[in-house]
Amino acid sequence: MTRARSAAKSSNRRFKKLFDWRTWHWMSSAVCLVGMLLFAVTGITLNHASQIEAEPTTYAKEAVLPSALLTQLNAAAEQAALPHSFQSWYQSHTGAALPALQQVQWSEYELYVALPRAGGDGWFSIALDSGEFYQEITDRGWVSYLNDLHKGRNTGFAWRMFIDVFSVACVVFSLTGLWLLYKHSRGRKSTWPLIAAGFVLPVLVLMVPAHAKADEVEITIPRLNVAEYHPPYVAVWLADSKQKRVADIAVWYDVNMADKEGEKWLKDLRLWWRRSGRSLSMPVDGVTGATRRPGTAKIDLTPWRDEFKALPAGEYTLFVEAARELGGREVLKLPVTLPITEPVTVIAEGKSELATTILTMEP
Repeated sequence: MTRARSAAKSSNRRFKKLFDWRTWHWMSSAVCLVGMLLFAVTGITLNHASQIEAEPTTYAKEAVLPSALLTQLNAAAEQAALPHSFQSWYQSHTGAALPALQQVQWSEYELYVALPRAGGDGWFSIALDSGEFYQEITDRGWVSYLNDLHKGRNTGFAWRMFIDVFSVACVVFSLTGLWLLYKHSRGRKSTWPLIAAGFVLPVLVLMVPAHAKADEVEITIPRLNVAEYHPPYVAVWLADSKQKRVADIAVWYDVNMADKEGEKWLKDLRLWWRRSGRSLSMPVDGVTGATRRPGTAKIDLTPWRDEFKALPAGEYTLFVEAARELGGREVLKLPVTLPITEPVTVIAEGKSELATTILTMEP
């Protein structure tokens, strides 16, 4: 009888402990601790991403597909998944496996595959007539990697599962914490006012009108169905009412060519070259950068905010010029009045080398 009673009491204690609020509270806090520290730190880096300097590193790889493999690839045109034979070839030549879900884009002359990843990005293309393979992988550094973890961007199944578990643990931690406060709040008059303030203050902050100073230029480079494609050189600059250049914003060209060979072709940006380029010593810190592949790229204008404010009041024009080897040339003009007194959005549509370009500025 004594042993039976002892076993029953022990079982009862375990049962009570299993459903004890404090047990669940400290267990969930243990799960939350590392995640909360990570999300707190990356919340700061994400909020100040434009102020944290980082130097992206780009790795390029070129190869030519065997003719038999190229034939198989052409036979699989317009399919969502690439042939297993190509995936094996890719892994043997790059040392990395293709993801299960592939972002494949087929055109008449080219295959393009996006390779998004946390902390960077990547892509490769294959000329469907010659089999030329070209890949670029960009690493934007550990801060960008942690920021992508915070957002759950391109992080894979395992990290998404962790976020789900972490979220459930946070809910358990919060609810058990509220219950324990209720149980032990007697005689502590400040408990519930502080809890109410924790709910009300974020709501009040959200109700305050917030106008983010999102000064940027968004440039879209179209995907062209041509036999031989080279990324365009692009120049962006601000000019006054007399068309005189007052600020260089960006110059994208082939910065990786040996002996600065890429600088020789900057003259193809004829308008920019006459107004500014011929007097500059390349590269220019904060202005020059590598060419962009088809897609949308954004240029943050925040570093020029003070410079723009110091300019005399009047009419200005933001020029965007693009020139492509074996291709054409195009110039877009986006008029803007300085100083900015109200939110401004200017849109220009290109016809050949440029697609939609959007200038956004706020007071």
